[in-house]
Amino acid sequence: MKYCLDCDYVGQPEQFKPGTLRMELVLWLFFLVPGVIYSLWRLSARSERCAKCGNNRIVPMDSPVAQAALRRLSPASSLTRWVCAACGQPIFRGGNFCERCGTHPSRANNGVAFLPN
Repeated sequence: MKYCLDCDYVGQPEQFKPGTLRMELVLWLFFLVPGVIYSLWRLSARSERCAKCGNNRIVPMDSPVAQAALRRLSPASSLTRWVCAACGQPIFRGGNFCERCGTHPSRANNGVAFLPN
């Protein structure tokens, strides 16, 4: 899981590949050398993007930046943080459910994940 620095989303990022498959096929069919160059460019420029906002400013959860941001967002009384697997939002120890999607942590053990301090 990764943390987005722009929208505070916690979850799995999406793979992003620039360009379009249609343009790649046209270049391959009509112009061989530009098709090869375009394909190599698309493969080399792949990146991960935030699944919520589409920005590429994401960091691993164990990075100091993500840990500091999660501490800043968490209530002071909460020491244990959980993440809702359905929407990726933090659920804090005192919460009975995810405020965004309504998932109850007690109903599905695979629905939440523990974030270490």
